[in-house]
Amino acid sequence: MNAQSFSFVDENGNVIENGTTLTMDKVGSMQEIIYGSEYPGGFIIVDKPTVPLGGVYVKNTSSQKKDCKIYYNVTTLPAGTSFAACCAGNCSSMTAEGTMEKDAKEVEPNSTVDISSQTEWVPGEAAGTCVVKLSIKGEGSLTTDSEITVNFVYSGSTSVNGIHNDVNNEVVARYSIDGQLLNAPQKGINILKYADGRTEKVIAK
Repeated sequence: MNAQSFSFVDENGNVIENGTTLTMDKVGSMQEIIYGSEYPGGFIIVDKPTVPLGGVYVKNTSSQKKDCKIYYNVTTLPAGTSFAACCAGNCSSMTAEGTMEKDAKEVEPNSTVDISSQTEWVPGEAAGTCVVKLSIKGEGSLTTDSEITVNFVYSGSTSVNGIHNDVNNEVVARYSIDGQLLNAPQKGINILKYADGRTEKVIAK
């Protein structure tokens, strides 16, 4: 007997039925840091579009505290773009199609795990679609508890191209996407903390 214990829910706690296909097309932004001696202060920060995963959570529907695994199977990822996923503070990104696995430990009964925050597709300048199949397998489950498909769609028509020169605002700390302190820029997503307390997520190339 398969003891299915987890389901996908929306921000209101409504169950997202197994097999559902969702479309995410709301455009957000992140910032890319570009280094070069030609820039005042040695770098500029450029706004880049993102398509975030909005309002999707994993819920323990059982009466017991349980672990679960969340799988992000990226089946379509256009060249030159990246997909980043976060679950319970565990974050990573990929630039090629494949599967990422995240663990959620000791999820309380009837409580949810946020898998939307900082989970996003970073498209290029052209229109395109990134397709991700999300699935959950709870502790004790013999098969997948639930699976949904998410289409991240970017029309290419929303421009996020502001350029910032933060020369007068010192970077006091730099972290990887999974929260590790960095001594120098690391290729991919970096989290910058500034002297005024601001934090920014940037892409270092």
